[in-house]
Amino acid sequence: MKAAIYDQPGEPSVLHLTEVPDPRLAEDEILIRVEAISIEGGDIVNRKATVRSGPDDVLGYGAAGEVLKVGKAVEGFEVGQKVSTFSFAGSHAELRAAPAATSWVIPDGLDIKVAAAIPTGPGTAALALKLGGLKKGETVLVLGAAGGVGIAAVQLAAKAGARVIGSGTNHETLKQLHEYGLSDAIVSGHEPVSQQVRELLSGNGVDLLIDCVGGPALSDGLLALKDGGCAVLVGVFGGRNQPIDAGYLLFHRITVIGCMLGSIMGEADNRKMIADLLKQAVRGDLKVPIDASFALSDAASAHQRAEERGRIGRVIMLP
Repeated sequence: MKAAIYDQPGEPSVLHLTEVPDPRLAEDEILIRVEAISIEGGDIVNRKATVRSGPDDVLGYGAAGEVLKVGKAVEGFEVGQKVSTFSFAGSHAELRAAPAATSWVIPDGLDIKVAAAIPTGPGTAALALKLGGLKKGETVLVLGAAGGVGIAAVQLAAKAGARVIGSGTNHETLKQLHEYGLSDAIVSGHEPVSQQVRELLSGNGVDLLIDCVGGPALSDGLLALKDGGCAVLVGVFGGRNQPIDAGYLLFHRITVIGCMLGSIMGEADNRKMIADLLKQAVRGDLKVPIDASFALSDAASAHQRAEERGRIGRVIMLP
C-alpha cells in the first residue's frame, strides 16, 4: 500500500509518499480501506518530534473508511460497513488496521470526512468538559477556540448552558465562532488573556479553563480562573515544560487536570460518548467544519495547511 511517512522528524516537507507493507491484522482489530484522514494535533506534534522506526510505523491518529476484514475476536463489525477509527499510528495510508474498541460505525447520512474528525477532536472536548465538571450557568474559557478541540468545546459548553469565552490569534476567525455558540472573543498576543478576561467579567474569573494551547498560555490562563476553579489541559503545542506556580494553585484552590483521551478511548463510557457525538453530527446538532482537503500524495501541503493560523476546521487527506 501507499503511505505518507518520514525518515526524520521535522517540518511538513519531511513527509513523502511511498510503498510500505500492508498492515497486519490482530485478532481484536478491523482492517479498513481508508477514505478520509483527519490531521490531528497529535499528528503534527509527532511529526515534529518523534523519530520513526521504519516503513512499518505510519503516522496518524484518525481515519475513516470501509471495513475490508474483521479480526477473529471482533464483534459488532461487518465487512462493507463504513467506520471511523482511532489509533496512535497508522492513519496516513491507504489501508489501516485499528482496534475495534476504538472504532465506530458511521451513522447513515454523515459525511465520511466529518466522521474521521470526530473521535479525536470533539471526543477530547467532550471528555475535557466532563472532567472539568461544567455546570449550567458557569463561565468557561477556551484557549485556542478555533482548533478542532476548541470549536467542539465551544459548541458543547454552549449547549450545556455555559457562557463561553474563546481566545485565539485572529479576530476575524474568532468572530465566526459566534455562530457555534461563542459568547465573547478575546484576541491573544497584545494583552494577557487573563487580564482581558478579568476586564470583561468586571474583575471576576471563569469557572473552568479548557487549554488547547499549553506553554505560556497555560500559566496566563490559570490567572483567569476564579478561586476554586478548574483547568483542563488538552494541548501542549506551546511547550511541554511550562513552569506553574504551585503556591498560586494552593492559595487559590485551583485544580489542574490532564486530558488525554486516546489511551482511554476504548472504555465503555467514552465509546458511548463518541457514538453520541457521531449521532449529534448527523442530526446537525454538532458542527465539524472541514477547512480543506488534500490528496494523501500531497501530505506535506496538507500538514502545512494544518499548521496555519487563522482558519477554522480540520484539514482532511484523501487517499
